[in-house]
Amino acid sequence: MPASPGPAPSAPVRPGQSAHTDWIAVTAVIAAGVLVSVQLGKLPPLLSGLRAEFGFGMVLAGLVASSFNLVGAVIGIVAGVASDRIGSRRALGAGLLVCAAGSLLGGLAQDVPLLLIARLIEGCGFVLTVVCAPSLLTAASYSGQRALVLGFWSAYMPLGVALGMLGALPVGLLFDWRELWFGLATLLAVAAIIILRLTRGIMLPPARQFSAAPLKRAGPWLLAGCFACYTTQWFAIVTWIPTYLRDSGVTSETTISAGAALIVLINVLGNLSSAALMHRGVPRWLIIAVVSLVMSLFGVAAFAAGIPVTAKIALAMAATGFGGMLPAAVLASVPQQAYNPGEIATVNGVVIQLLNIGSFIGPPGLAALVTHLGGWNQGRWLLLVAGCVSLLLALALRRVERRRKIAP
Repeated sequence: MPASPGPAPSAPVRPGQSAHTDWIAVTAVIAAGVLVSVQLGKLPPLLSGLRAEFGFGMVLAGLVASSFNLVGAVIGIVAGVASDRIGSRRALGAGLLVCAAGSLLGGLAQDVPLLLIARLIEGCGFVLTVVCAPSLLTAASYSGQRALVLGFWSAYMPLGVALGMLGALPVGLLFDWRELWFGLATLLAVAAIIILRLTRGIMLPPARQFSAAPLKRAGPWLLAGCFACYTTQWFAIVTWIPTYLRDSGVTSETTISAGAALIVLINVLGNLSSAALMHRGVPRWLIIAVVSLVMSLFGVAAFAAGIPVTAKIALAMAATGFGGMLPAAVLASVPQQAYNPGEIATVNGVVIQLLNIGSFIGPPGLAALVTHLGGWNQGRWLLLVAGCVSLLLALALRRVERRRKIAP
């Protein structure tokens, strides 16, 4: 379906709309998402060392990794409402600074409880940052390019996680892991100042009184459920792939780090492919439905017993590569499920809350299956169930969109 024409040059532009895309502001908002996502990626390559230093087992290690997402699993909707009330730019800056504070505290941690608290604070900053981003991006983009912009935004997490995974191990080998945490805290604080300046030209809609209407509609919850099923799979794979490769006989840490980063980074190709397909009119629900099934099947194959290491990496790359098409489709659907620009952050809060529930469940869930059922191949059940549930939710979303006559 061809993109709709933009407003005539003489047409008035209301707050929350734009006659052109402010690519500098768009890039700044995406950069903020990438930076807070680095906090996710910095941990998996260092989990073995942290387990040795702090003396915790595999399941607790999964909880340490996924505790980052616990805040979003609890307060995603509240963060969306707060963003609507205080303003998206303020929420963006606050999120970066809170994430910096969490990283600083993590570098000072001397025991597991303080490390967990630091991860929770980082998670709070992450949620504040990403929940307000679609509102800012929608306001900064021209309507004919909005799906493309939100498709680009969906790459923030794999880009950040990949950067974290690629950088954490070599930096951790050259320096103490605590110095990495301190360095990232400084980077986040400086970025908050720069990004706020670059986004000050975005015309935002006025703050509105909170409306529970988006929470009473099925569409936002169906979207969020699809994303939750995706993050259950994605975080389970990404968190444990370094350990899985070590247990499969890979001894080179460079190979493990590079393989894990590739598995994450290829997700970006899925994000961009999905953005291109949506720009050409492919229905979002169809992308979600197909990807849900394909990702789970490749994920199941990646954890199969008795296959070569190269096949494990290739199949995991296929799972996350195809899987990357789903976030772009979900995030591009967020403005469609909002009746006005003032509802976008609230709808996105629903999505953020459920995706973080999936992120929180995934790593310890897979660890529990592996530990108690006897082997990595038992992790396939988590991936298969999540994919099938997402497929059913996508079909339900199709009915909702057709009933509301939402354009594909």
